Amino acid sequence: MKSLQQGDIKVKNLVIIGYGSQGRMLKNVVEQFDLGYRFLGFLDDKVLKPKTLHDGFEAPLSYSRLLANEDVYFILAIGNVEARFVVEKRLGIPSNRYATIVHPRAYVDKTAELGAGSYVSAHATVMHGTKIGNHTTLLSNSVVEYESTISSFVNISPNATLCGNVRIQDRTFIGAGATIIQGLSVGGNSIVGAGATVIKDVPSYSLAIGVPATCHSRKKGHSFIQSL
Repeated sequence: MKSLQQGDIKVKNLVIIGYGSQGRMLKNVVEQFDLGYRFLGFLDDKVLKPKTLHDGFEAPLSYSRLLANEDVYFILAIGNVEARFVVEKRLGIPSNRYATIVHPRAYVDKTAELGAGSYVSAHATVMHGTKIGNHTTLLSNSVVEYESTISSFVNISPNATLCGNVRIQDRTFIGAGATIIQGLSVGGNSIVGAGATVIKDVPSYSLAIGVPATCHSRKKGHSFIQSL
């Protein structure tokens, strides 16, 4: 199996890890727009269907065969950030084999940095000097203002706003419509609830909810579903 050629641009084969809503959304984006990737199929241990992959791959999928092919790239499409982290560690795919995808209707400033395996959705905004870690997702209409730092395995939900120079640590979930005032930090393994307005730093392992947001401690190892 070889990568296709479109003009002088090499089109890479893409395997989406995760067959949920986020995975199917990414498939549609890759197929609808010319982003340099050709959708090859889904890799999911719960949903294995015949003809999931083209070019002779059949379910159950041969992960080792996919990884051995240098023309195949991957992206994690798993909404739960804890599960995303666990799957990434379990698979052990080198970072240079992960695709970073930006929807053509998103705005990413030329000075911003995007980590491996990250995805920026339609109408999301990433302003100057911002650094995004690996396997982080910015969903529709989210805004990350100037010189913010978002670590790895973070989910920024639709219409959330980070007002500038905001720091988000690993494995944190920012809910839909949440606002984080400029200059603040949100610790790792935390949740900022939908519609919350954060006006002070959020410690690690916290659940921040309300307007203004109040912080509640989450036990280490406590799942997102249990917290919500």
